[in-house]
Amino acid sequence: MSNKIFTLFISLILFSCSTSSTLVQVPANESVELDYPNIERYEATIKNKSLKGLGVAVLNKETEEQVSGFGLGIKGTAEVTVDNGNKLVLKNDSNKAIKLAVKISPKAIGETRTPATALPKDKTKYISFTLQNTTAKSIPLIIPTVMNPNLSPFSKSGVDLKIGQEIIFKEKGKKYVLLVVDETIKQDGIINVAKVLKERKLELGLAK
Repeated sequence: MSNKIFTLFISLILFSCSTSSTLVQVPANESVELDYPNIERYEATIKNKSLKGLGVAVLNKETEEQVSGFGLGIKGTAEVTVDNGNKLVLKNDSNKAIKLAVKISPKAIGETRTPATALPKDKTKYISFTLQNTTAKSIPLIIPTVMNPNLSPFSKSGVDLKIGQEIIFKEKGKKYVLLVVDETIKQDGIINVAKVLKERKLELGLAK
C-alpha cells in the first residue's frame, strides 16, 4: 500500500511540473508508476543521473500488458512516447536508489499507435535484446513511437521491441533505417550497434 501511495505522490508532482525537468528518485528494488490521465499523449525525456541502470516500460493500464520497454544505462538519456490508456513504469532492480530527471511534454494526437491487443498475434511478437555501443562516442538512435535512446560510450541498453519495429539513425540531418526488428534477432541476443551502423553507412554510401 505504501508503494502505491508513493507512486501517486510522484505522479502528482510531475503533473504539476510538466513543463520542466523534475528530479525523481526510484527506491532500491522498487518500481515507480507515472500516470497522467489528463494528458492524451505525451513524451517523457528521462535522464539517468545515477551509476546504476534501470528498466523503463510502457504498460497498458487495463491489462498491465507491456507495450514497449528498454533498459536505460548509466548516465543514459532516452525519450519515450506514452499514448492514452498507457502508463510509464520505472523499475530499479539494484540495491541503491536511482535518481532521474524526468520531463513530460504533451504531444498532439496524430496517427495513434494501434493497441497491441488489437493486432494479429504474429504482429505482436516481441523480442528482448540488447543494443551495445562498443565505441567511445555516444550513438543517438530513434525508435519511432517508442523512444529516442542515446547510447552512452561503452554501454548496453536492453530493449523489448515488436517484430517490424524500425530503428533509425540520423546522418547530416537525414533519417535512415539502421535495422528492422525481425526473427533473425535472437531472443536475449546482443547487437553491436557501432558495427551495424558502420556497415549500414557503407551500404547507403554515407561512409567517408
